[in-house]
Amino acid sequence: MAHETMPTQKLSAPAPAVPPTLGPVGSLLADRFSIMSLIGTGGMASVYRATDTALGRSVAVKLFRADGGGTEPERQSGEIALLASLNHFALVTLFDAGTTTVDGIPRTFIVMELVDGPDLRTRIEDGPVPSVDVAGMGADLAEALHYVHERGIIHRDVKPANVLLAPSGFPGRGMHAKLADFGIARLLDETRLTATGSLLGTASYLSPEQALGGAIGAPTDVYSLGLVLLECLTGTRAYPGSAVESAMARLQRQPEIPNDLGTDWIDVLRTMTARDPADRPTAADAAGLLRALAAGGGATDAPTMLLPAPAPAATLLLPVAAPDPAPLLPGAEAAAAPTEILKADAPASVPAAGTAAARPARPRRLAHRRVLVLVVSGLTLIALAVVALFLINPAEAPAVAPPNYPTVDGTLGTHLQELQESVNP
Repeated sequence: MAHETMPTQKLSAPAPAVPPTLGPVGSLLADRFSIMSLIGTGGMASVYRATDTALGRSVAVKLFRADGGGTEPERQSGEIALLASLNHFALVTLFDAGTTTVDGIPRTFIVMELVDGPDLRTRIEDGPVPSVDVAGMGADLAEALHYVHERGIIHRDVKPANVLLAPSGFPGRGMHAKLADFGIARLLDETRLTATGSLLGTASYLSPEQALGGAIGAPTDVYSLGLVLLECLTGTRAYPGSAVESAMARLQRQPEIPNDLGTDWIDVLRTMTARDPADRPTAADAAGLLRALAAGGGATDAPTMLLPAPAPAATLLLPVAAPDPAPLLPGAEAAAAPTEILKADAPASVPAAGTAAARPARPRRLAHRRVLVLVVSGLTLIALAVVALFLINPAEAPAVAPPNYPTVDGTLGTHLQELQESVNP
């Protein structure tokens, strides 16, 4: 009986040593970073809010544990090197890194930008996230994954707790997502850090190839992101339960995607969470699909939303703006041609209607020009008519009275009278 109770005593003895100590709080780390409070803790490190006394700014300090053993120092230096090489708006930025002594024990630390906001896990606890916000956030994260994949890096642990939500200063947008914690990321061509058969990642968001211990690649991150976005929309995990239950469930069934999410969301999530990695879109393609959803629908839906009724607008604009004084211009009938063309072409094809709807002011400007031309032409015709009238009916010259000569008697008077009559008009 004594032998049976010994294992119980051995297992219960180390229990008090498991919780992390808060010794660094209130201390000055590396003679520069004043540790203010604990933000969160994980399996490999704890994150603290701190103040950079040299620059006077708030930062996040990630202090790695000293009880890792084995490959932990190598893994820590790998994370530092990875973060230092990355620069993207949707990734947490690395400021500094080093080693310091805490309570007499050497500890590795990294200093990152402080994202003053909750993580996505905390946000989901409040309920489902609006689909427009999920699409925008998902597009940002997919772009970040594309950025790291192009540099031969995979994250391997995309989950809500590793997505930080920073306040957005842009009107109409409340948050900006940043992907954090590359602590278990690795280079695509690097295998020496992972022992055979070991799993790295969070069980609820593992890809099928991770659950099977198969080859890991860029599609792994796309799959995990798909599960994260699905959880944002529904408020529940697709594969809950213990690590074994969650890993086995994804090998037996596809994630359940509710029909009320709409066909666009269903198609995007279904392709991102395809069981075969070859059937999943790249991170860049996923970013494009999600960006289209954030804009209000797929590419095929955009023209329909922008052009609900272009034809009536053209019909109303042109007849009102063109009184067309037909008696003044013989070719006035030709001015009505644009009205007939717009009426016929508007329902014929989307591009023609799109052009009319995208530039509603152009028909009005054309109509104003036509009216101006008609008015000027009419005035010109009136002026020509007046000139022609003067040419056809010239004014008669005033009559000139004949000169009054003195009367002369005799033959001389007779000859003078005959001469006067000969010269009178």
